[in-house]
Amino acid sequence: MIAGLETDYTNFRKYFEDESTKYFHQQSEINPQLELLWKSMAYTYFLDGKRFRPFLCYLTAQAFKKPFSEVFPWALAVELIHTYSLIHDDLPCLDNDDLRRGQPTNHKVFGEDVALLSGDALLSEAFSVVANMAGNPQAIIQVIQLLSNKIGAHGMVGGQVLDMKVDPKISLKELEYIHLLKTANLIEVSVFGAAVLCGAGESQISQLSLFASQLGIAFQIKDDLLDGLDSDQDFKNYIKILGEEKTVVELKNKTEVAREALKKAQVPEVSFEKLLEYNINRTQ
Repeated sequence: MIAGLETDYTNFRKYFEDESTKYFHQQSEINPQLELLWKSMAYTYFLDGKRFRPFLCYLTAQAFKKPFSEVFPWALAVELIHTYSLIHDDLPCLDNDDLRRGQPTNHKVFGEDVALLSGDALLSEAFSVVANMAGNPQAIIQVIQLLSNKIGAHGMVGGQVLDMKVDPKISLKELEYIHLLKTANLIEVSVFGAAVLCGAGESQISQLSLFASQLGIAFQIKDDLLDGLDSDQDFKNYIKILGEEKTVVELKNKTEVAREALKKAQVPEVSFEKLLEYNINRTQ
């Protein structure tokens, strides 16, 4: 739980889980013959995750004094995409993981074929959710374009490929680029899209996007500090490249860039600021 945001998170989580449950129930009833597919999609979606990206959507709506219901479809779409990426990451052809959040991974429960297609379906469903949103058509087109760019070949998927094929002699610049595409992009998308849908100005959107992307990188750096060096993938760890002391400095630098972007965005900073402090001080 993020210190100082306990009430916000509790309120967000209840609404998000309730509405997500309704959505999956409604969709799964459309065609009973596809029950297995929707069951597989829901299995990973409802594993006990933090819902960090949707929570960023919630905080963005709060910053612009908009009800979360206005951006819930966006938050849902982002989480559908995050879920698809988890299912595919766990597949034998990629990370080949047996467990996800302490539970058997999707392909261990439903088979590799259904798991693969569940990921495909979740990705498609995300775009359907956004395309059917109520609101400003121009804003909806803008966020669909953004989403396509940030999660496709020039974004998250591209980052995954670079991560798989990276040279063990990777530089700091290359490592940061991989994490920017692979991880930070979807965090940035959460805030950017919500800000657009809330009617934010271009300068605000730009600065909030910078804040979110730097927050995403800062989270990865903190993960590396917490994980230490203990695997054959250590060459992709900030500590391996910089050493622990300079990695801590890098974390502080990214946090400061994010903090300055928040100030320039000229939105209420308190909630977002607490995310930065939470990341620096977290122990897991």
